[in-house]
Parts: sequence; C-alpha cells; structure tokens
Amino acid sequence: MHNARILENLVKQRDRLFNELAATTVSELSKSEYIELKAGRLFVFDSDEREMLQELKRLSKETKFDAIYLGILEQYGKLNNDKLVNRFIPEMEKLLHAIVNSGKMEKVQAIFIEYDYYYHYTSSINAYGIHSYPIIEEPRYLTDEIDELQPVLFLADGINFEPAWISCEALEPLEQLDVEFDMQRLFQLHSRVLLHQALAQLQKAGKLELLQNRPFTFYINEHDCEVMTLYRLEN
Repeated sequence: MHNARILENLVKQRDRLFNELAATTVSELSKSEYIELKAGRLFVFDSDEREMLQELKRLSKETKFDAIYLGILEQYGKLNNDKLVNRFIPEMEKLLHAIVNSGKMEKVQAIFIEYDYYYHYTSSINAYGIHSYPIIEEPRYLTDEIDELQPVLFLADGINFEPAWISCEALEPLEQLDVEFDMQRLFQLHSRVLLHQALAQLQKAGKLELLQNRPFTFYINEHDCEVMTLYRLEN
C-alpha cells in the first residue's frame, strides 16, 4: 500500500508542474512578468530593472521561443516510457551490485540517490544504516531527522539519467523567466516516476530480496535540495 501512495505522490508532483508549464507560453509568461515588474510586485536582483522591462516586453511580442517551449513539452509527451523503464532497470541492478560489493549489505537500510546539475547525468548513491526512516509525501529536507545516524556507510556511482533528460538548452537565453530550469525539473520529476516503476519490476522479479533490512527505503533528491521517497520495501 505504501508504494501505491508513494507513486501517487511522485506523479502528482510531476503533473502539477506539467500543468503549470502547459498552461502558458513564453510570450504569455513574459507579458505577465512585465506587468508584475512594472507594478512593483516583482523585484529584480543583480540586474537593471529598465533593461529587464525592455527584454520582457520584447519577448512578449515574439513567438520564436513559444515554438521551442511547446516543442520541448511535445517531446515530453512523446517519451517512450516503457523503453526508459527498461533502460533504468539495469541501472538499478548496478546499484544493487554496488550494495553487495560494499561488504556492508547487512547494515544498509536506506539508499539516497542524489543527482547534480541537469547535464551531469550520473547520480551518486549514499547508503545509510539502521534507522527509523520516514515516508516523505511532500518534498522536505531530511538532515535533521537522520542526525542520529552513523556516518554514510559508503558512496558509489548511481543512476545515469541521460536517456530520460531531454536537452532544454534552447531555452537558456530566457534565464530571467526560469523556464529552462522549470522544464529540466519536469524531466527530472518524470524520471523519478520511471525509477519507481523500474524498482517495482525488480521487486516483482524477486531481485530486491537481497536487501535484508526492512523497511528498506529508497530516497531521491537533487544535491542540497529537498528529498522525496522513491520506493519502500516492507516486511
């Protein structure tokens, strides 16, 4: 039952962002930001406000970036999710091998999959020992809750996200709107759903039985960012 709820939360977080992105365009967003900045409801740091207003006004009147923006959303909708899950399965098996080869398998009770900036596709894994690990339903920091833990048991290379993270570089000139970051975030959140599904297939095949301690929890987060529960093995 826990994993059904975990998957529901991962999907909800992803779809919430997708709906926000799909409800606008670059020109519409530029117009909205222009109005907010002009009215004094938006503040600009480390930038010239007049120059920002001119740039937002220009972007609100052109459609070149609208087509790029919508094209990336279209790529998201056309992802071959079954193929991507099948690509992630051996990546997760590689993670399991790292646990076995660590020599500390009997001590591990939680794995944190942590990735860095978008175009650095290979994540890392941090393995932690025996503890009462929570299920996180909304993203939050977990540092204070695991302070009692012994130090990280071991570190290893984690998942390669490249197949699921589509290039969003064409949106880089729009840094004042954060649309490149938001679009990258969409693919990152989608990859969490796919990883959950890959783990579900591995559990069904009996390949997660080697993880001895229960409940065993997989977490995922961007470096120095809030954590989400990815998967849970119960007794």
